[in-house]
Amino acid sequence: MRAWGGLVLILGGAAATMLLPRFFGDPQSVDPDVWRLTGYFAAITAALLLLRSLRGMAPLAFALLTLAFPYSCWLWLLGYGGPAPSLIGEHYGLARNAFAGIAWLVVTGIMAAAFHYLTPKPRPKLRIWVRPRRGALLLALSVSLLFLIVAFALPAPLIGREGVPLLSLGGSAAVAYGIANATSAIAQEIQFRGVLLAALERQHSPWAALITQALIFGIAHIATQYEGPAQSFIPIVILLGLIWGWMTQRSHSVLPAAVVHVVAELFLVATIVSGLYGR
Repeated sequence: MRAWGGLVLILGGAAATMLLPRFFGDPQSVDPDVWRLTGYFAAITAALLLLRSLRGMAPLAFALLTLAFPYSCWLWLLGYGGPAPSLIGEHYGLARNAFAGIAWLVVTGIMAAAFHYLTPKPRPKLRIWVRPRRGALLLALSVSLLFLIVAFALPAPLIGREGVPLLSLGGSAAVAYGIANATSAIAQEIQFRGVLLAALERQHSPWAALITQALIFGIAHIATQYEGPAQSFIPIVILLGLIWGWMTQRSHSVLPAAVVHVVAELFLVATIVSGLYGR
């Protein structure tokens, strides 16, 4: 019960950090909110690491910081959060999208390493650097194939799919969007199925940790810049979070889930993006 209390307390503080300023101002975009959330998780993580009596909750706060900080960096590099570096192409351009995706993955890897070495013992079991068995790779390929069959069979309006715009993209655009989506998919698997799931399993049962990370995964995808039908999109994301979390627990590695997530993201580029996000 104490473990759930810590989770509720940390997430309640995050909700207050995000929502309270809206009663006293008029934010123009998601970016101030995301950076404010990053600052909150950084402060709470530092406090929990310093307070010996509360150090047991530090891995969870650190895991949530690992979600927020790389994402904030990604938004800034894309140009959403103020002046971004001018050496990586035009705002919202192809080169900038690819670079931002790679940077998201690199920053996430650094944060995961910091999480591993700075959290108190017994440290959560990360499945990031574990070599998967042959059966795990077969599982990844099988689920990827099943995902594609189901995704193409679903009615187009349910997932906002309108045709196959990838066929009309130029080669450079396809490569740029492919890099951006593939790297962000791997980064999210490290964040959610690597770091967050491990932090939750430290204090909760595997099933409770699995469900909780999937719910947080779904909520994290509610971003205003998507401007898509969240009422149908978010439940699908939660379901995918459950599947990918189960794959990670079963295979003891994030790689199988990362493979399927990359396939899903490339499918997003090929068939969903224009319909779901109105592009």
